[in-house]
Amino acid sequence: MLFLSEQDVKDALSGGDAFKDAVDVIERVLAQQSAGTTYHLKRYTMTHPNHPGHLWHNIRMLPAMVPELGTAAVRVYSGYRGTNRSEIICLFDWQDMRMSAIISDFFLHAIRTSAPYGVAAKYLSRSDARTLGIIGSGRYARGMVQAICAVRPISRIQVYSRNPANVQSFCEAMRGALGIDVVACASGREAARNADIVVTATSGNAIVFEADWLEPGMLMMSLAPGEFDEQTVLRSRVFLSAVDQVLGDDPPRKPFDGLVASGRFSANDVVADLCDVVAGKKRGRTDDEDIILYECAGLGLLDAGIGHWIYRRALSRGLGLEMPFGEEH
Repeated sequence: MLFLSEQDVKDALSGGDAFKDAVDVIERVLAQQSAGTTYHLKRYTMTHPNHPGHLWHNIRMLPAMVPELGTAAVRVYSGYRGTNRSEIICLFDWQDMRMSAIISDFFLHAIRTSAPYGVAAKYLSRSDARTLGIIGSGRYARGMVQAICAVRPISRIQVYSRNPANVQSFCEAMRGALGIDVVACASGREAARNADIVVTATSGNAIVFEADWLEPGMLMMSLAPGEFDEQTVLRSRVFLSAVDQVLGDDPPRKPFDGLVASGRFSANDVVADLCDVVAGKKRGRTDDEDIILYECAGLGLLDAGIGHWIYRRALSRGLGLEMPFGEEH
């Protein structure tokens, strides 16, 4: 059994191809999901009895199997005041279900979380999309930008977050990584103005994008619950990954929970699960003027795919610590 530390994961990810490869891996996983050859359960949240509430003192688990990749995985992590504290992927071999790896999943999770949004940008944004607006400047925001730039000819990034120092660091890092124009903005509205693609990548539970900011042809993508208002949903063509997870998440996922409870939105109003667009079963963008909303909740298939991918990269580079595991014979 191989143990991959945070440093092992970073070393395995080194190289300019990492985000493109990660997007390709998730695209394959989504195609397999559409074909019905994968297996997953909804995320389960065990809440601390003394600290009820969203992402407060809890343990969360996402299991999945991807037979065509020869792997299965369970992601386990804990939450505290909206911040993930401890995160691992337990990776299993499909043939005999032995544990093949335990992977530290803090840094890697930013790759896993952003890769589906790269796939969504490929299938749902205009092919000539060049301006990306992003609200948020943390590890997920950096991942989102790099995943989207791997599939679209982005030439300008407009970024806003509440912390000016973080924005400055973000701009410097992304200019260095991507070699394109990265501009700090004074507000979320400014970051979204004239953008072909807008991404909200914050800690969630606070509206940072308003429906009045939507523009014809825009692809708006959200990372965390509660980042946009109800009218954003109602004015958009909505695509999701794992519809049952988004509409039935635990804790409930804003603003979809209120819309579903009031009867103003249901699973029938979702244009398609992204996996079916990837597989060619459903149409994505139908017109350059379409306003599209995409959101991806936690999905164990993604962890299995990315976990297997980083495991193979680590093996090819001689990384990680081999550890005895299970019964000795």
